[in-house]
Formats: sequence, C-alpha cells, structure tokens
Amino acid sequence: MRIDFLTEQSPARAAAEQHIHDVYREVYGARITRFAPRLVTVQDPAGRILCAAGLRTAQDGFFSDTYLDGGFAGCLRDPGGQPVPPTQIMEVVSLASKTPFPVLAMLDVMVDWGRAQGMTCGVFTVTAKLRRLLERTGLDFARLAPADPSRVPEPESWGSYYAHDPWVCACTDRLVSPVAISPRTRAAGLHCEAS
Repeated sequence: MRIDFLTEQSPARAAAEQHIHDVYREVYGARITRFAPRLVTVQDPAGRILCAAGLRTAQDGFFSDTYLDGGFAGCLRDPGGQPVPPTQIMEVVSLASKTPFPVLAMLDVMVDWGRAQGMTCGVFTVTAKLRRLLERTGLDFARLAPADPSRVPEPESWGSYYAHDPWVCACTDRLVSPVAISPRTRAAGLHCEAS
C-alpha cells in the first residue's frame, strides 16, 4: 500500500479527483466538482487508487465551518479552555473509498502530517456509517453540529449525501495520548514505546 500527498500540480492529481468524483457519484448520486488544494491517496501495489481524501488548512479555507454559526473559532477549545487557533486546525474533506480497509491507515498518515505542521485539532464532516467506523477504533471525537444542506451552495449537487446523517466533528491531539486511528498504528506505537 502506498500513500501520497498531492498538490494541484501533481501529475496524479487528475486520477485522485476522478476517484473522489466517481465514488461520490456511485454512493450518493453526487456531482463533486471542487476539490481541496491538497489530496491524499492510498494505492494498491498496481497503482490503483483505493481511497482518497482532501486536506485543508486555515490558509486553504475550511469547508465544514459553513455548517457552524461563527465557524470553528466559536466552538473549538484547547484543554485549557482557550480557542484553538485556526492555524492549528486541519480538515479532512471528501473522503472517498470503495472499501473501509485503507481508510484508517490513510487517516493516521494525515494526522502525522498535521502534527508535523503544528496542528492540534482535526475537523471533518462524516456520515453515520463513517462515524460508526471511527467509534469502533476508540477515537475520541465530538459532534459539533449536523451538516445542514441549506448552508451550502447547490445542495442538490450532493445527491443523497445529506440523507446519511452527516455531522461536523472534531478531535484534538493530546500530548500524553496522541491520536492513532488504525489498530496497526496503535499497536506499532505501543511496541515502540515499550522497547
């Protein structure tokens, strides 16, 4: 399995956008035409894309804060109760996978990228199905607000997506217990700490 980060100039960018477009069309009947400036893909050994998602920072502009009154600044707090600076927030968007297998490993790599960039909070809008997957991993995340289609331009372009109970969610990284979503990553992390 190979995981790549793609900019708008990356040669593999068009294939990643097409994967996201195709999965959203197949699953929700959606027409996704706008993509995050940075995409992340998981490929099999033959180079076929298994999973892709967008990654946004404050510099790129967030999408999910559209659903929140006052944006993320009004609802995200660090452990000391202070607002999380926008420069410490990363957002995962447009996650598209035909199977759940590569999702957790990709999310772990994205979290590691965020840590390296000084991010302390991850935000995402997820359907009930993906929330259940994340809950089974033990990931501690908070639901901030339901995703209301009336808050986005052209809600009809999302097909049946909003019928799948999407919510804006957030999780924070704790220094004493960093986020590790994939069971393999958690096991590897525990092994490394014990040696």
